[in-house]
Order: sequence, then structure tokens, then C-alpha cells
Amino acid sequence: MGNFDKEWILFGPQTGYSVIEEPVEGLYLIYCEEPKSIKIGISTNPLSRLSNLNTGSPSQLHLVFYSKLLGKVAEENLHQKLDCHRRSGEWFNWNSEVQGFLQGVMFAVSGTIQVSWPFSGSSEHSMFIDGVDWTHRFLDPDNRWTLEPITGMSGNDAFKLFQSWSKVALARLKEKKN
Repeated sequence: MGNFDKEWILFGPQTGYSVIEEPVEGLYLIYCEEPKSIKIGISTNPLSRLSNLNTGSPSQLHLVFYSKLLGKVAEENLHQKLDCHRRSGEWFNWNSEVQGFLQGVMFAVSGTIQVSWPFSGSSEHSMFIDGVDWTHRFLDPDNRWTLEPITGMSGNDAFKLFQSWSKVALARLKEKKN
């Protein structure tokens, strides 16, 4: 039964968030530069996990997201949702669909949009919205908590804002290089 027999708060045990002080597994996303891919996994210590993975990797890896709000059940759901993009195991191709979906998940959980990524500009619009919607449905399957206020805007409006911020970030990066 693992952590599911503990005292849970905030939408129940599927989220992986507990009121106890014992470490709880959270969902992480680790990006690989070459081949461009993303690992969707869970860990109680994502920085240690990153370090272990970097040891055997010929390419640089980056921890891009970690949340204790999403746990093992979320990981399994995401693996199923993105199965057609799977490279092997927990690694998925980093393409515009996967990028858009996972950025939508990150936005729905954190209320912020990751525009610092140099590769964020090619996110698929509809997949970003699907990622936001998937997260809201996952965290609140009965629609009792009305999670949309967490993000402060719809997935569609968030994506428009994300695109404008991304253009500013890319322009600044280009300016620094010149």
C-alpha cells in the first residue's frame, strides 16, 4: 500500500501530497539535450535522481519540474497519456506535442509559465490546453474544487500570454549574443 495508507490532504492520495513530515514521492521532469527527450518519473529527492542519471548520460540533463502535488498515480497517467511519444521506459520524445502538454501541466500546478527554456517556443497550442485540462481533471476529478482559479486564466489565454513572453525571452537572448 506504500504511502497510500498515510494521512492525506488536498484532493486525496492520488496526488502524492501528505501532511506527514516523512519524504513523499513527487513527480519530476528531466530534460535530455541529445537526443531531445524528457523523463517523467517520481522521486523523494529529484536532485539526487538527476545526479544519478547524469552519471551515465553522454548528454547534459536538466531538472525542469518537480511537484509533490503529483505522485505515482499522476506519473502512470502521464505515461499512458503520452505513450505514443515514448522512446523507452520513462523517456519520451521531446516534440511540440509533448512540450505543449507538459508545459500545460506545469502551468496548471504552479500558475507560472516556463519561458526561460530556449526550446519553449515550439509548444503545440492545443496540447498546452490539454495539459492544463488534464491536470485540473486529475487533481479534481469530481469538479468540486473549481481549480481554474489556481491558474487565474484559461489554458487558451495562458498560451497566448506564454507566446508573448516567449518572444520577449528569445529577443533578449538574441540581444545578449550580439
